[in-house]
Amino acid sequence: MSELSRREFLGTAAAAAVTASLSGAVAGSGAAEAAPRKPGCHGDLRDIKHVVVVMQENRSFDHYFGSLRGVRGFGDRSTIQLPGGKTVWEQPAGEATQYPWRLSGAEEWGGEAPPSPELGAANYGGTSHGWADQHGAWYGGLMNGWYAAKGGPTTLGYLDRRDLPFHYALADAYTIGDAYHCSVLSATGPNRTYLWSGTINADQKHGDFIAYSGGDELGRFLPWRSYAEQLQAAGVTWRVYQCEDDYGDNGLEYFDTFARLDPAQGGTAAPGNVYYDNGVRNVPEPVTGLAGNADNINNAIRSDVLAGNLPRVSWVVNNQFFSEHPVTAPSNGAYFLRGLLEALNADTEVFDSTLVILNYDENDGQFDHVPPPAPAPGEPDEFVAGTLDAYGITAPVPVGLGFRVPLLLISPWTRGGWVTSEVSDHTSVIQFLEKWTAAFGRPAISPNISTWRRRVCGDLTAAFDFSAPVYGMPPLPRTGALVPEVEYDPLPGDNAMPVQEGGTKRSRPLPYQPNANLIGFTGSTARLAFSNDAPFVSKASHFAVYDNLAGLPAPADYPAAFPGQYTVGARRTATGDGPLNGTAYDLTVIGPNRFLRRFAGDTASAGRDLRVAASYYEGRPAGTPKLRLTLHNDSAAPVTFTVAHNHYITGRPQTVRVAPHSARTWSADPIEQSHGWYDVTVTADRDAGWSQRLVGHLETGKPSISG
Repeated sequence: MSELSRREFLGTAAAAAVTASLSGAVAGSGAAEAAPRKPGCHGDLRDIKHVVVVMQENRSFDHYFGSLRGVRGFGDRSTIQLPGGKTVWEQPAGEATQYPWRLSGAEEWGGEAPPSPELGAANYGGTSHGWADQHGAWYGGLMNGWYAAKGGPTTLGYLDRRDLPFHYALADAYTIGDAYHCSVLSATGPNRTYLWSGTINADQKHGDFIAYSGGDELGRFLPWRSYAEQLQAAGVTWRVYQCEDDYGDNGLEYFDTFARLDPAQGGTAAPGNVYYDNGVRNVPEPVTGLAGNADNINNAIRSDVLAGNLPRVSWVVNNQFFSEHPVTAPSNGAYFLRGLLEALNADTEVFDSTLVILNYDENDGQFDHVPPPAPAPGEPDEFVAGTLDAYGITAPVPVGLGFRVPLLLISPWTRGGWVTSEVSDHTSVIQFLEKWTAAFGRPAISPNISTWRRRVCGDLTAAFDFSAPVYGMPPLPRTGALVPEVEYDPLPGDNAMPVQEGGTKRSRPLPYQPNANLIGFTGSTARLAFSNDAPFVSKASHFAVYDNLAGLPAPADYPAAFPGQYTVGARRTATGDGPLNGTAYDLTVIGPNRFLRRFAGDTASAGRDLRVAASYYEGRPAGTPKLRLTLHNDSAAPVTFTVAHNHYITGRPQTVRVAPHSARTWSADPIEQSHGWYDVTVTADRDAGWSQRLVGHLETGKPSISG
């Protein structure tokens, strides 16, 4: 039976670099209810005794949390523009456009109507999410192919707090990541392969097979080393908790070491073999009925907690019914997750020394508005060729990053309703485990993660504050009765921009400081300068450059006619190009954490002699940054620049008159005035078509407030 058909069969059955300090985090202000550290604690990564990884299924970030307050969701103002001038929210739908729409706001149904719109939203059927259509939605970074690639309006459906009370309560109580991406622009199998190994073998170092598509990789006997094997070699205890019906989601069983011990793949069970006992063997299953899968897994975890046998690292794999995979109701996943936390809390000392990493393998076909960082062509282990010939694409296409998916970090050191906006992906879980195992003296280092991912994707440690733990399990909503799987097909009930909850969240520090300036013109291109420099910078910043005057390129024009991708290392600078359309230009540059620049003008007009140089420090980076704009007038006539705050900082626009062949500096103090956030537009009296918009956040290496 093929890997995809096996998933379908199981689903039907279910319906019945380690050199950082040990702290791994910059100490910051903890939650108001923070309790003192317990005796014997170290105040660093060593205080974590257990890590439990729970990967649920097929939900994008906007789909689940676009309306949550304080995250990069529907209120995001640092968005790209689609070809033709529409916002990224107005997705092309034939001759019309469609905004994201609330699934439980449906008034019409493509088929049988449910007893209530809420039930119909909970049991919607999901959308296509393979390698080809995920790349189709991404469309080279233009993000305009969702409706066409995914087959209709369901791709734009979302849920909110009314639909997801338990998940929102977890986000309110702990730390949510709003820049966590799936690893592959593809389906479940490749993304779980990344979680368990850090690669899909795109560079074919481990044979010809590249695990780039499919519901799972069962039967492939992947030959490279899984991370569980790294843990075993390092002497770190580990286990997978699963039942017989694991929905094909136990990624360890994709690998040769484990597949040879799996009778379902023709292997031979070997009780007593650590890889069989901990990676293939199922938990006891005395509980039957709808709740059986969740209860049996959580009972096994509770038993190990009470017996003192919970391993250092656990992966928890449930079936479709509890995985949150459409058509499964998210409340069923909430039932499972609450049971898991209660099982860990059977011994409060265990709960108070455990980190639960809750993430999602991929986005299904659900829309997310943030373009994922992508490598420049040629990055090793990051491109696959010959897979999209049917679409006219012959050039190698990137493996990822994929679209954003939810991440929740549940622990005493991530308590308090924080957000972390550090770019990360499934390899970040491995990178965290690397740092953590090194902290307690048994480093388990994966050889599989590409150099580019290690540069761009964080290790999650900045999301923790070990100086201010908050112990105990917080009050969480009850999850209600389990919802049987009956598929419904909701249709859009509205076509208006969705609203995000008001307010902000406390945000964790970020390890980069992106900046970009338009520095001149060469032939048919605009010259751009990128930088990523500050005293605390330790990770690369990724930038993408969009030509807002270009039409819709053909797939065959990839990558030349698509957004340029630039990765700038820690404390490094780089240059890049943006195209001119004749003499006109309108360029958008995006980067991490809502960073945006928009440069518009015409080299045949007076604006050709005007420049804005944004900087954060005077000379060498040190001390507290400010936003400094050096306004250059290289023309023979005086110019009056106007600088206007669009958001964050209040006040009337300010004018700066600059003499011919001179420059003057305008500055603001976002750290003092707006928690580091700025959003300004610069215009000039001599050229009405010339403007520059600058948006971003000044980092200090300390906690702040979300945008």
